[in-house]
Amino acid sequence: MNLTPAALLRAVLLSLVLPVSVLSAQGEEPPATPPATPPATPPAGRGRPAATTVLPDSVMQSSLRVFLDCQGGVRGCDRTFFVQEMGYVNWVRDRFDSDVHLLLTSLNAANGGRQITVNFLGQKRYAGKVDTLVVTTLPNDADDVVRRDLLRTFQLGLAPFVARTPIASRLRVGLANGVVAPTLNARSMKDRWNLWLYRVDGNINANGEQLVKTTNLSTTLSAARTTEQWKINLGATGSYNERDFKVFVANSATPAVRDTVSVIVLQRASNINALFGRTINAHWTVGTKISGGFSEVLNQKLSLRVSPAIEYNWFPWSEATRRQLTALYYAGPNYYQYYSTTVFGRDDELRYNHTMLLALTQRQKWGNTNLTLEGSQYLHDTRRNHVTLSGFVDLRLGRGFSLNFRGSASRVRDQIYIAANAQSERDILTQRQQLQTNFRYNLNVGVGYTFGSIYNTIVNQRFGNLGELGRRFGFSGN
Repeated sequence: MNLTPAALLRAVLLSLVLPVSVLSAQGEEPPATPPATPPATPPAGRGRPAATTVLPDSVMQSSLRVFLDCQGGVRGCDRTFFVQEMGYVNWVRDRFDSDVHLLLTSLNAANGGRQITVNFLGQKRYAGKVDTLVVTTLPNDADDVVRRDLLRTFQLGLAPFVARTPIASRLRVGLANGVVAPTLNARSMKDRWNLWLYRVDGNINANGEQLVKTTNLSTTLSAARTTEQWKINLGATGSYNERDFKVFVANSATPAVRDTVSVIVLQRASNINALFGRTINAHWTVGTKISGGFSEVLNQKLSLRVSPAIEYNWFPWSEATRRQLTALYYAGPNYYQYYSTTVFGRDDELRYNHTMLLALTQRQKWGNTNLTLEGSQYLHDTRRNHVTLSGFVDLRLGRGFSLNFRGSASRVRDQIYIAANAQSERDILTQRQQLQTNFRYNLNVGVGYTFGSIYNTIVNQRFGNLGELGRRFGFSGN
């Protein structure tokens, strides 16, 4: 069979990305339901591609309405790109106006990339129709690769919904003739790294003005191995923070003259840590945390910790992208050596403590929540304890109306490392060491209301960036 140039090009594209394409038949009005056996290719004359026809407004107004919901900052979730590439659906700004709610969540994958779960949640006449597809990215994938994988996933997952719209007669999904996916045998795959993943990071940051200069150096080394039964994380970090303040003091010989004196504040820290976790079943996990290091801010010349741990998830871990309710408990010895004698008269000490952590994470159609309650206590003196409540709640209460809370509150009574010697006013202002406190808190409340057109399919990137000294104009209807 001879293929026209248009048909040949279409076959190549289909073999690469499995796209869903919208093809116009010569301007005729679509039937209410798709034909039982749609033709394999659109009509075309010999040697000439089919004519391009713009879909009429009456068809587009009745096409599928889709709401894109990328919770937790999903990488590659480029709404502008999806709007441009999938113009045959209506991208609406509010989930209450949509036929399909695309809910995206992501988790760290064992290969260092991300596992992105795409939930297709039917609404209105599609209520009860639900599907889930998964995209796994590599750690070094370019953003364009990730968003194109998501685009292909959207096209495939939305096809059953689009098939129930008047645009269905223009829909084609298929694999090029003669293309067969290879079959992989996991046991025959050879991995010279034995599932280990390594990463090295280094950062240098410097900024300054005439009287203040800051230099920050940090480095991180990590190694991880993840299987269905084991999770092993090894890491080492180091940081160097130097702040140089220029202050004015009176000249000893001529008091009317002021001299400039440099005051340098150093804050250095380093830490090594290891985590070993073993899967017991769909809910239980056991493991051990080990760490050691030093911190000038915390007055710790040396700190060593070993903590056996156990964790329970009320929901199966297979549902981790949508919801988690976990309880984590760990306990063990802590050994400290201090730079300066503490307020309790200790230069070093061995103390046992235990910690309980409760965490709730949900990503639902109405929004998402992330709440954590953590409490720790030293066993030699139960009055030395620490309790923290923190979290984030994002609620979508109605059409265009959103409300979110972010913050934390802590009761602090476990600062056994505080130095006994009184800190100078200069040390307090520069926060060279951790200051004694009984509480900490931070709170942010946000509210938003969007109204107007429910359609948002036009893309215009002009005046997108006016420079560092200018302003950035934008509008987000999500």
